[in-house]
Amino acid sequence: MVQAYYRPETLEEALGLLGREKDARLLAGGSYLLSPQFKDRAISAIAISSLLPQGIERRKDSLIIGAGICFQSLADSSLVPEALRQAALGMANRNVRNRATVGGNIGADRSCSSLLPFFLVAEAIYHRAGSDPIPAQRWREEPPGIITAVEFPLPAGRSFAYGRYSRSACDLALIGCAVRADLGAGRLDNLRVALGGLSAHAQRYPGLEASLEGKPLPPRAELEEMAQAFFSPIDDFRGSAAFKRRRAAVLLADLLGSLKERRL
Repeated sequence: MVQAYYRPETLEEALGLLGREKDARLLAGGSYLLSPQFKDRAISAIAISSLLPQGIERRKDSLIIGAGICFQSLADSSLVPEALRQAALGMANRNVRNRATVGGNIGADRSCSSLLPFFLVAEAIYHRAGSDPIPAQRWREEPPGIITAVEFPLPAGRSFAYGRYSRSACDLALIGCAVRADLGAGRLDNLRVALGGLSAHAQRYPGLEASLEGKPLPPRAELEEMAQAFFSPIDDFRGSAAFKRRRAAVLLADLLGSLKERRL
């Protein structure tokens, strides 16, 4: 429930409001603030959509995405990796994709986030208003702020894959997974794995990465059994821990297999 509404003229003014207003929330597309958890909760909304960059720029071996860009524009772009386009399309309702923003998805930091698994494996850097850039992996270690852009490297030979599992096409992802590797001579080099849906937030799995790094992709059954040992989901209304663990391993095997088809 919005008790106060502000439309600052600069990001500096928005940061000041964020620091002094009780239960202040940033408003860009607004899709997150429409979720049921805010229905009976008094908040102060700070509208920043007009202050955020909304473009996509390729700079040599890196890509910079404005935090104000909506999911649909991300999905329609020919500049971004196909895996990131698929992650954006994971928000299955086009009406929501036209409202939800990159910065909002990061700020909400939900377990079912469409984009965070990709940004984690891409080792993205979040540019922030009035603060130094911060790696996606460390976002939760810092005080809340305003993300202005996301930047990540795209060197030659790097390959990504993204997949999701949900109970219906328009449902939020029960499990989302992103993987990254550098295409090489039949092995997994510079492997990164991140999943959402198994814990309170999307996260990387460095132990799993290390166990596969520099090696050929193992047979599928072996890979699924090994991967499950690294996952520690909880039982909740979206599924049992055993189901999530098994489903996550299957999804991961699918994605790593798709990389192999691209000549790993």
